[in-house]
Amino acid sequence: MLVCLGQKYYLCTHMNKIEKISFGYEGKEYSVANIPDVITGTNRNILIGPHSLNIVLYDDDKGYADDNAMRIDEQIYAYLEDEYFSLSYVDFLERVKELLD
Repeated sequence: MLVCLGQKYYLCTHMNKIEKISFGYEGKEYSVANIPDVITGTNRNILIGPHSLNIVLYDDDKGYADDNAMRIDEQIYAYLEDEYFSLSYVDFLERVKELLD
């Protein structure tokens, strides 16, 4: 499924062990994990993005790269180092809880 949200980014879903949503921004793809909320335990899902996406969306000195970057960032609960996205589903959830709780 492909849903166009703007000229610079789009969203499509891919089913995997960890359900991932692929965000395209500035011509590059970034996999964002769509996981159960292991932080608050509420009955909802949260999006966890890779640090590499956070870097292109937001600069500590200049702020958001553009309005589309801000829209993407507002959907993501938190960012983790990119290497965590290759973990198994259970290990990923445990790591999220450990780092963000």
